[in-house]
Amino acid sequence: MTQNIGNDLAAATGILEFDCPCPRILDLCMAPGGFSSTARKYLPNSVINAITLPVELGGYQVMVDGIQDIRYADITMYVEEMVPGEGAPVGHPDAGKFNITRPFLQSQYDIVFCGGAVGKNHPREEYRNDCEGSRLTSSQMVFALGRLKPGGSLVLLLHRVESWDTVCVLHAFNQFSDIQLFKHPVFHAITSSFYMVARNINLEHGTVKHLIHYWRSLWKYLTFKEFSDIVPPSLSLYEPEPELVRQLQDGFGGQFTELARPVWTIQAKALRAQHFTHLF
Repeated sequence: MTQNIGNDLAAATGILEFDCPCPRILDLCMAPGGFSSTARKYLPNSVINAITLPVELGGYQVMVDGIQDIRYADITMYVEEMVPGEGAPVGHPDAGKFNITRPFLQSQYDIVFCGGAVGKNHPREEYRNDCEGSRLTSSQMVFALGRLKPGGSLVLLLHRVESWDTVCVLHAFNQFSDIQLFKHPVFHAITSSFYMVARNINLEHGTVKHLIHYWRSLWKYLTFKEFSDIVPPSLSLYEPEPELVRQLQDGFGGQFTELARPVWTIQAKALRAQHFTHLF
């Protein structure tokens, strides 16, 4: 399944078309390896590094060869990456599980895949149960934006294109990159899942620094709020205040609709064909 998604995404978006002979690729939450497999197919001379949840923690088995360096770890637990120099509060239940390394920090990648989803079989402390999706997205994005080459590309798994949180992410990336959306017409058809593909990312844009700061602050709050006195950040990139909503609608609404329409069309068509939509 993941191989088919990777192959079809590459064919539809051209995201793996590079001029350089040996592009560098970082695959976050890589297993079972569909995107890396596609990258090997399109770019046999590419250098691929990866981070993925180990099988013993509920991760998938790696089913692709040719990965130069795989770090088996929970990407949401790199405390030094998310709150540099701070560490975890005393008495935190995951105190012994946080990772203080910062893998691949000295590398710059032409493209980063952020395809992680919350694992159903991943054992977690109770404080993570209601916020693991946000912790995972925050961790992937801080890793990715801190390791991309200037002008590089990024692929991010998102959900519910019409939700305020998702619209905020799309609006933010639209300010410093060229974005398009891809929804697989078979494997993601009836779900809300889709991918944002961002090219020509301008890492010097002020919004990039805002995003990194926001995602670090959100991760810190969600991870430590029950064990330390932390001022909560906004739970969305932008507060959904009426004036801001109007500004976003006026400045981005038309482009957003054009981006989102193919995603809605695929899901609507698939849902109409399901027996459970004709029960009433």
